Amino acid sequence: MWGIALKATWKQNFHMMGRYLFNTLSSFVTMYIVFALLFYGTKSIGAATLNLGDTLEGVFTGYVTWMLAIMGCTDLAYTITNEAQSGTLEQLCLSPLGYWQILLFNQSFHLLTNVLVIGLITVSMSLTTGLVIHLDFVSVVPVVLALYLQSLGLGLVLAGLALIYKRIQAFFQVVQFALIGIFFIPLDAFPGARYLPLAEGRKVLQQVLVGGIRIWQARWTDLGPMFGATALYISVGVACFTMAENRARSRGLLGQY
Repeated sequence: MWGIALKATWKQNFHMMGRYLFNTLSSFVTMYIVFALLFYGTKSIGAATLNLGDTLEGVFTGYVTWMLAIMGCTDLAYTITNEAQSGTLEQLCLSPLGYWQILLFNQSFHLLTNVLVIGLITVSMSLTTGLVIHLDFVSVVPVVLALYLQSLGLGLVLAGLALIYKRIQAFFQVVQFALIGIFFIPLDAFPGARYLPLAEGRKVLQQVLVGGIRIWQARWTDLGPMFGATALYISVGVACFTMAENRARSRGLLGQY
């Protein structure tokens, strides 16, 4: 049964991407254009002004991290919102597998496609800017996965709110821009900020992707907060979504929009 559900979920998502190919391609182009404007704008005024590691490399990895955050944080919440709008949410919750498994299959597809899209954009940005990137998959993949799981934990919180309050798209946008603010916090001056979502992960990603170090060469004072934040936010996300789902079931909100 799990194999059938996984195949059906992936097939549905694949056909949706093909059906709305223009939207998929326009998203790719838009993210690239926004980065180009940000990069060359920062270059013209001086990267130190933005306090992103005091380098243009910091802007580069900061934008890659933000893309990961946006995709991981909002995909899940938008999926639930769309299912509620189309009236299929209650049917999915009544599935013999349970809604958790359906979400897991759905996010596995989004994880693969999002990482591929971000990889293509990253290579395109590198060719445009001339920045040298080191695609050591053994080192890059664990960091990217940690960042994605952190953002997915936040996405579970948003998804839980979407189950109860239905229309929270405006709050999605607030969260997206709030994540940018985290990148401006100087971690040396505020050590506790290392445990904020994506903060330490962006630093490690810059060391691996731009600095060229292997993940086992990174300091444990950097890796510890990154993996600790990953475990924290995914756990909080699961707990919040479970409570929100139980509340929505008890109040009969799953079949309403």
